Amino acid sequence: MMFEGETLVIGCGNILFQDDGFGPRVAQDLSEYELPPDVRVIDGGTGAPHLIFTLLDETVKKLIILDAIDWKAKPGTLRKFTVDELPKGKFIDAHNWTLSEPLHALKDKVEIVVIGCQPARVSDPDIEISLTEEVEKAIPEAIAMVFNELGINYELSRQSKGNVWRSAGISN
Repeated sequence: MMFEGETLVIGCGNILFQDDGFGPRVAQDLSEYELPPDVRVIDGGTGAPHLIFTLLDETVKKLIILDAIDWKAKPGTLRKFTVDELPKGKFIDAHNWTLSEPLHALKDKVEIVVIGCQPARVSDPDIEISLTEEVEKAIPEAIAMVFNELGINYELSRQSKGNVWRSAGISN
């Protein structure tokens, strides 16, 4: 299966390890909105590097990646990263590669924006299926950042919580 659409929004992370589930949670919340038809929201989970590397269709022009990223900020802080601001990482095996690897490989072909949230706690190896309060409070702002990248007025869309691209005046 190929992922088609001009813009893909991909939530990365593992919901089993507390704040590592930030990306999938934002993707889940975004799925409650009717977004423009050329936008696809995907919960990439822990398989996001594989998805990004192998399943992109040639119609994809922009990737918006949502992930928990530790850059020693206050927990719940959001930041927009470029691919070059992410550490390159090192490929070890098919189950242990970093998100930045496929992004570095694609950055000259596709516009890439990474929206990172500073985690308060990643519980790995202990299973805790909930976000910390700090990261939970960052979800609406993360959605607003995605909408900004899509050219959608977040306040208008919150009021309508329906077809946001029509209520925001975006045409097909």
